[in-house]
Amino acid sequence: EWIMGITFIGMILLWAFSPVFNINLAIVAFLGLSILILANVYTLEDIRQGAGDALETYVWFAILYMMSTALNDMGFMKTLGAQIATLISGYHWVPVYILLTVLYILIHYLFVSQTAHLLALYAVFLQVAVNAGVPAALMAFMLSFATNYFAVVSPQASSSNVLFAGSGFLPTDDIYKQGAVVTVLNTAIFLLATPWILWASSI
Repeated sequence: EWIMGITFIGMILLWAFSPVFNINLAIVAFLGLSILILANVYTLEDIRQGAGDALETYVWFAILYMMSTALNDMGFMKTLGAQIATLISGYHWVPVYILLTVLYILIHYLFVSQTAHLLALYAVFLQVAVNAGVPAALMAFMLSFATNYFAVVSPQASSSNVLFAGSGFLPTDDIYKQGAVVTVLNTAIFLLATPWILWASSI
């Protein structure tokens, strides 16, 4: 109890003065956890029993998030956008609009965060669409909608999905299957609502 109390107070102080000492908050959290594990106050078995599969999912989430972020930092997404722009040049804006929307959703299987996906691809896809003649407001709205409803395509598609995957209520296979069905339905609904979106964006 003394070790736990002192560690807790130390972490609170480090969090409070982290801007002064320029300490990353994640390092403070890991430092506190490390002290508790080394002092045998909190064992790996406790973590396993308390967090279950959610902990493993969070670990994989962190790894995949760093990989998808690295793809963006290395310029992969910009190159992808340039290749897509080359392939769709010369087509009418309607098939381009549908194709870009579907691609934007499918590519989310490579991402583990809606925010990371948005930052990496939103501007690229929007620019490609506008250059191809797609109404800017329409594409902007559709990409924004898709950024929300594609969050169920996989267990790692959104950080909130980690809780569902870790609960064990749904097997991973079911999450993929049901997520795909829900995403397809949402995509069809929003694409069919395109005339309304065009009308709303013109007001």
